[in-house]
Amino acid sequence: MTKITQLDRRVLEAQVLRRVYDEAVRLHGPDEALELVRAVQERSAFEAGRDFAAAAPEKPCLDHFLTVLDLWRAGGAIAVADFKRDANSASFRVRRCLYVESYRALGMPEALLPLLSCARDEPFARGYSDRLRMERPETIAAGNPACLFRFVWEPEED
Repeated sequence: MTKITQLDRRVLEAQVLRRVYDEAVRLHGPDEALELVRAVQERSAFEAGRDFAAAAPEKPCLDHFLTVLDLWRAGGAIAVADFKRDANSASFRVRRCLYVESYRALGMPEALLPLLSCARDEPFARGYSDRLRMERPETIAAGNPACLFRFVWEPEED
């Protein structure tokens, strides 16, 4: 079986979601169509995060979670800069995103761009662990020059 990159997978999914979006716009209008795509993406990402946690060699932790960056970067899909790591957090900046560039090249509506990949990140982190919190105040899909990520692993409550 040929292994495809995460970028290839997201492009294929985006093409299907575009068809679903177009039909939902026709039947229910653009707001409900966008909400449908958002809900599908968030649920799918949460379940993917849960599956990724189940694959952790020991128990889910920030170190294992950060290995997802290798999947996200495969094939040069994102260019990461300013990576910083301490005991309970990691932050970085994505300065180029081929996911968004690919969606634009396919002619995806601008309103869909943040939903096709960006909307997956926070639910993926939540699915991975309820101890993991993600902050991302800016995205390239929303017109910013970079995506700013920060992941914080919350200590266990006593």
